[in-house]
Amino acid sequence: MKIRKIDKNDRLEILKGDLYAYSRWTNQDLPRSHLTAINPEEVLVAEIDGKIAAALQCFRMQQSVRGTLKAMGGIGGIWTYPEYRNRGCVKALIKSAFLEMRMHGISVSMLTPFKASFYETLGYAIANANHEVEMPIAALSPYLKSSHQSTKLDNLTCDRLAATEVKDILANFLFESLRSHTLQPHSHGLAITNFNYDQWWHLHRQKLCVVIKRDCQPVAIAIYSIDSSSNQPMRDRCIEISSIFWTDLPSRDRLWQFFASHRDQIHILKMPLPLNTNPHNWLGDAGILESRLSEPWMVRIVDLVGALHGLPLDCEPLTFAISDSHCHWNEGIFTISSDRSFAPQIAIKRHNGEQFDGAIDFYTTIAGISALIYGTAAIEQLMHKQWITEINPATRQKLEKCFMPCLIYNPFKF
Repeated sequence: MKIRKIDKNDRLEILKGDLYAYSRWTNQDLPRSHLTAINPEEVLVAEIDGKIAAALQCFRMQQSVRGTLKAMGGIGGIWTYPEYRNRGCVKALIKSAFLEMRMHGISVSMLTPFKASFYETLGYAIANANHEVEMPIAALSPYLKSSHQSTKLDNLTCDRLAATEVKDILANFLFESLRSHTLQPHSHGLAITNFNYDQWWHLHRQKLCVVIKRDCQPVAIAIYSIDSSSNQPMRDRCIEISSIFWTDLPSRDRLWQFFASHRDQIHILKMPLPLNTNPHNWLGDAGILESRLSEPWMVRIVDLVGALHGLPLDCEPLTFAISDSHCHWNEGIFTISSDRSFAPQIAIKRHNGEQFDGAIDFYTTIAGISALIYGTAAIEQLMHKQWITEINPATRQKLEKCFMPCLIYNPFKF
């Protein structure tokens, strides 16, 4: 088996593999835009006997981890042709992707698993999903009627654009809102893409975007698709929001006002929301809402030093030993503590294992430290899974204080 990056001439084979794995197979010629959306720098393939047997895409992104942006590798587009399965192709591709990520300064990784137990063997920890909420558009009608609402919203303007045109607008809005800690409904786990324009156009060519502005500056954004086809009954006409963000309650209410204005055109509104959100607080006479959990995310630390350094946490000094059979650079003994020179943030020091003779406060696997940093599970659960071991009550208390569980919210699927 040979692992390599593709060149432009391989893109058609990658597209065929994607269609075989994730779509409806067609042997017809496909638009050139489908090919240009494949970035050869992001694709690794496994070759067997000179033929592409499997592929993986590693999208270079940034992700908000406990309020700090980290370089993140988003794993997607994994497939293996059936005649080559059970030969270790995917495992070999992911291990090569870890090396690629480290080479590009990427410290964390995220994916949607086809089988969680498989990715756990590679060091990924299961995280939470999002709520996919479905509500009647009429539940937003109060935002069209209330006089006190309209007074608060007078200084907000509304622009409706093709989603293909807002790549930079959205990225700048997210960066600025994260920097000022104003992004809502949630920011931990949010991924900001680094797609080129061909990729962005391919993913958003059938979507629209509404941008709410105050003093000409975006304060809320939603990307959505709309289906109000006249050949289907009103009950099936729908707006589906794929991502939605706001910075304060008036900007959120202005979004609801915009979508409520479709009440004579569509019946259902769908959107992704964090698990801890209660949408009934926003709605009027909504009744029973339809809700389901999306597929869960899985997360992993690729470079421990890069992932921990600078996290905005106040931590008493702790020394731990970590094992990571797939990323040897993470193995060893480390001490973390808070650097309080400006604001509390974590500093990390690596010890020479052969010379270290101090006390080790706990032992952890890479899945354990990944779950700890991302906050995907309580310490008790990590101890129960034996991802954290040989820990005393005082150390456990320090970890619980520093690494509180956090719900991930990333509405962007890759």
